[in-house]
Amino acid sequence: MQLKIDARHYSRELIRDVFQTTDHFPKNDPEQLAAHLRKKALSASSLLSHGTTKTNFEEQNQDFLMVMQELREILKFVTIAYHLNLCNQQQKLLIRQSITNVINSLDDIVLLQQKD
Repeated sequence: MQLKIDARHYSRELIRDVFQTTDHFPKNDPEQLAAHLRKKALSASSLLSHGTTKTNFEEQNQDFLMVMQELREILKFVTIAYHLNLCNQQQKLLIRQSITNVINSLDDIVLLQQKD
């Protein structure tokens, strides 16, 4: 149970980091990267929370795969934002670390399932 709580916690930290970073994006962002990043972070957290409540491991893992898709999209968008000088290296690394924390927590959950 604690692993699931940790995963949810890390997903909320990712949301916080994405929102704090995108607060500095220009309001007239033509690519709407801020909106895309925020939507993906919220989606990843929602899918993770939904997946951790399931008792069927196959269904849970399907949700976790969708979380991974969203995390890849966040990584892609933050990399684009960095190359467009919408965020700095430190902000990009903060989001990347948050993504890593979510992935590691998902790995812990899946590994625990495999042991049972």
